[in-house]
Amino acid sequence: MNPPKTEKSKEEVKAEREAKKKAKQEAKTKVKPEKSATEDSSTPALQKSSTDTSISEKLEKLHISDAKPEATTATPSETKQLSKAERKALFEAQNPKLATGAAKPDPKPVSKAERRALQEAQRAAKAEVQAKKAAVPAATSQKQQPAPAPSAQKPTQKKASTAATAKQTQQQQPHMVKLFNHLYTKKFAAEEIVNSPILHPAIVKLGLQYADGIVAGSKSRCLAFLEALKAVIGHYETPPEKEFGRGFEETLTPNIAYLQKCRPFSVSMTNALKYINMYVRQLNAKDSESKQKEFLFEAIDTYIRDQIEKAEEAICISVQEKIYDGDVLLTYGCSSLIRRILEEAHRRTKRFRVVIVDSRPRTGEHDMLHQLVAQGVDCTVVLINAISYVIPEVTKVLLSAHALLANGCVMSRVGTAQIALVAKSYNVPVLVCCETHKFSERVQTDAFVYNEIGNPNELILDSGTRENRLHNPLAEWESISHLTPLNMHYDVTPPELVTAVVTEVAILPCTSVPVILRIKPSEVGY
Repeated sequence: MNPPKTEKSKEEVKAEREAKKKAKQEAKTKVKPEKSATEDSSTPALQKSSTDTSISEKLEKLHISDAKPEATTATPSETKQLSKAERKALFEAQNPKLATGAAKPDPKPVSKAERRALQEAQRAAKAEVQAKKAAVPAATSQKQQPAPAPSAQKPTQKKASTAATAKQTQQQQPHMVKLFNHLYTKKFAAEEIVNSPILHPAIVKLGLQYADGIVAGSKSRCLAFLEALKAVIGHYETPPEKEFGRGFEETLTPNIAYLQKCRPFSVSMTNALKYINMYVRQLNAKDSESKQKEFLFEAIDTYIRDQIEKAEEAICISVQEKIYDGDVLLTYGCSSLIRRILEEAHRRTKRFRVVIVDSRPRTGEHDMLHQLVAQGVDCTVVLINAISYVIPEVTKVLLSAHALLANGCVMSRVGTAQIALVAKSYNVPVLVCCETHKFSERVQTDAFVYNEIGNPNELILDSGTRENRLHNPLAEWESISHLTPLNMHYDVTPPELVTAVVTEVAILPCTSVPVILRIKPSEVGY
């Protein structure tokens, strides 16, 4: 072990430097007189050689002169050795501690095992250096071509990652048809509605009724929505430093979003909401809060009276002119408008027969059947797959509509397009009864872009007992990963299959829908 180095002061360093300088000067002074003596001895020899003419004398003198420089050359080495010794002596005298620890211990002998370990370590170091050199051009090539390199190097990792993401999506969205992924909606959480300070109790109740199917049908949903809006307006209080209209719009927005989560709005509800928003923007801020509320109440009552009730009455009167004695009328679904038309025709003592088409999973046709039979109307019920056996004796087809689109297509309950197609093939006229508040500016040619998806369990027959479930292959369909029942609410009937549309304005072809939309107020945007 080397002894620890001691720090020197500035004075000691200066003393060492001065001692070294003195030693150098003394060495130089000793060398100079010797050099001068040799020069003096060599110069006269040259002078003699120039005067003498004999060659032998010159050779002798040259031999003598050659011996003298050898002595002169030896003296400087001796002086140099002396100077080094003097330096060492001075250094040891000034630093005795460093002089004692200057000697280093001899290295220990290395064994064979240690030599092998050293050789292996050297080989490993060389291999690492070569690998680094090879990685440098590979990295440059990857920078130049970033896309193909990772796919070529690690295809298995990509496949594994895609498979993992696919499994996660399947776990998150079980039993969902990929073609209709955009139609599935997230269910609302109970925390959003329980004791919510934003949602009105009437809106919460209505949303639950929508979700459970208690309130169904385009007209029923629209009327229930307008009644709930009346309750919201009646209980609304304007916050300080705010206008009634703007504050009410802010309060109404989360309630509408909640209803949309429960079930998407029908076209009739959308048009009613646009109508109310138009009147909210027309409120006079100078009026009192009670007057503004009365103004909105009157607007809602006017909409219900003119757009729904009077429109039904006008359509009912128009269709009576197309019903004759001996007619066989075919209808599909449970529509309050169609039921009112048939009851009015029976009240006018017209003799006709009604064929009600039934299809699962909805059972509204049974309610319609009971009500018509109670009125004394002759009715027949058939399944939708037996239309072709009944259609030859049918004289007219009366259908209702969920919405009438701008391109003339009729959006109605799923199965309507099938009935219209069969009637067209047998040259049976198809009349669609639809109020103008169900007209929409949306253009749609199929039922895939916009639709509603119901509960798939409604398509599965109720097996009842446990023994019957064993014989039903679809009783436990949720355990089958590759099976997904699809329960769609609506389909789209092209205008070529519809003879005419009966509205409160007139009996029009389907292509006249843009004309009705142009007559309506542009701000409402029907």
